[in-house]
Amino acid sequence: MRSKRLISGLLMAILVFSLATIAYGYNEAPMLKELVEVGKLPSVNERLPKNPMVVDVVERIGDYGGTLRTSSIAADSMLGPHVIVMGDGILKTDSDYSTVIPNVAEAWELSDDATRLTLHLREGLRWSDGVPFDADDIMFWWDDVELNEEIRPVGPSRRVWCPGGEPMKVRKIDDYTVEFEFAIPNPLNVRELAHGSGMAVAGFPKHYLKQFHPKYTPKEELDKIIAADDAYDYWYEMFLDKASRSSGIAMHPGVPTLSAFVVVSKEPGVIRLERNPYYWKVDPEGNQLPYIDKVVVRKASNITTVNSLIITGEEDFNGFHTSLQNLTTYKQFEDQGDYRVLLYNGIWGTEVMIQFNQTLDDPVWRDIVRDVRFRRGMSLAINREEINDTLYFGLGEPRQATVVPICSSFEPEFATAYAQYDLDEANRLLDAVGLDQRDSTGYRLRPDGKRFTITVEYCEADTPKTPTMELVREYWEAVGVHTNLKLISNTLLAERVPTNEVQVGVHHGDYGTDSQFYHYPVWYVPLTLGWSTSVWPQWARWFTSHGTQGEEPSPEVLRLIELWEEMQVTLDDSERVELGKDLLRLHAENTWLIGTVGNAPYVVIAKNNLRNIPETGWWGYDGFFGYVYSPEQFFLEQN
Repeated sequence: MRSKRLISGLLMAILVFSLATIAYGYNEAPMLKELVEVGKLPSVNERLPKNPMVVDVVERIGDYGGTLRTSSIAADSMLGPHVIVMGDGILKTDSDYSTVIPNVAEAWELSDDATRLTLHLREGLRWSDGVPFDADDIMFWWDDVELNEEIRPVGPSRRVWCPGGEPMKVRKIDDYTVEFEFAIPNPLNVRELAHGSGMAVAGFPKHYLKQFHPKYTPKEELDKIIAADDAYDYWYEMFLDKASRSSGIAMHPGVPTLSAFVVVSKEPGVIRLERNPYYWKVDPEGNQLPYIDKVVVRKASNITTVNSLIITGEEDFNGFHTSLQNLTTYKQFEDQGDYRVLLYNGIWGTEVMIQFNQTLDDPVWRDIVRDVRFRRGMSLAINREEINDTLYFGLGEPRQATVVPICSSFEPEFATAYAQYDLDEANRLLDAVGLDQRDSTGYRLRPDGKRFTITVEYCEADTPKTPTMELVREYWEAVGVHTNLKLISNTLLAERVPTNEVQVGVHHGDYGTDSQFYHYPVWYVPLTLGWSTSVWPQWARWFTSHGTQGEEPSPEVLRLIELWEEMQVTLDDSERVELGKDLLRLHAENTWLIGTVGNAPYVVIAKNNLRNIPETGWWGYDGFFGYVYSPEQFFLEQN
């Protein structure tokens, strides 16, 4: 009942705002007003939906205009720029990293048994080319994409769209109402629609993409297009390429989007975006957003280049390729570069998370790393205090791999489990698992007589992987474990991790807030097979293939899956929190993941004239970085 009252209240607020704005009309950017005056665009009142989303501003009503400059080491995939240039999903996570709020859907209703979710779309909302967005677009996404066997050979995601093992049923009630029906209670689907896979629900413009789909365009016509383009071999490759999005942004010029910005050109070294004239959000005074006219995303050869652009004042905003380790340098050039350094709270439970592959195709390795004494010993050998002082200026927290304190399932003992520095105990535990023999150089030997050598494969992103692992290598070598570090690309990792070839992987521990942990605890349960989760690839393959591939997990890990499944169906929030604690307690005891330093500040750089950015907050993937702060209301002061 509380959720229904909340939704009714939201609808009333929307109605009051709508009536107020009708009285005086909406405002728009000068560049759009010019297009209206020459007849190239309809009026702003015609372009906005009946009930546009109202976005609060952080400092003040913004100025229209300007071009924001940012850069990325992977501009083609919007890696980096997505912190400010972001797509929009059906729903959205608020800035507290927990509450789900309306977005493309202005309201929703979840049945008392959580088996039916009804979405109410904004009437009159339009794609960036002016064509209406409605229930047919969602039906196209479901019927013609998710249920198409050539596009999705293994069917819709088991975890997301097939609760209870059955694909959900999607029904169009009317042009602006859609119903999802689930085989079992699925109360957390609203969280999915606010992040991750759920972003795709509003990402397939039927009117545009049907020209690449054989249900709507004769196959012989598609074959002609494919024959003339060496980039594709099959129609579905072309379809997925045309539909491709990164962080919700359509990646090809001309592809309609619901985002605040539209890609207008894409070159090898730069992507240019302009405001979406049909963007459906306004500020409290009825000014259509975004405030900024254009965004230029430059491709940088490496992170050093990005930092050079920052300190020379050529970067207006960056919240992805920055690092706390460069804080002194950023501060040194702050006045000269005319920018400000903002310190946010990072949402990484551990900045560098170490994952020993439990399913590597080596029986001797498995016997060693599946022994909890080995994992505890390797954890106790790490001097986290020294890492914190050396790399984080003492501003982080030495801790184990677990969720952050704002997660409602967090308990302090989860962060301290086997996270102290104890060389004597580390050596004792490593001896106890059969690594008690050493060679002439002091390195430990496996039970089969070979040197016990580990190779850590990782890519550099978000957090200081290399300097952290260089210190960890010293600590592990000090207890006789021969350690190699291998820095590779995320593309190569994406090939090697799913094929079970990585001995030890490294990533950063996000998915640790309420916005992600309960429905998608990707680090804590083998739910997905991807480049970043290297702790149990074969167990994840078993789960994602419904048990037809991979290996059945150990009893302890099967229990993790059971707890996760219980978390998905319970209608009692307090019970879900306790189930989450049980899951995290198992991790604390078993040390499948090894943490280093977490809860460290995160650096965000913003030019002094870029305003409406909160001075502090939380920052990370769980909220899509800057997305939770509504970057469409950021603005460049116009002098």
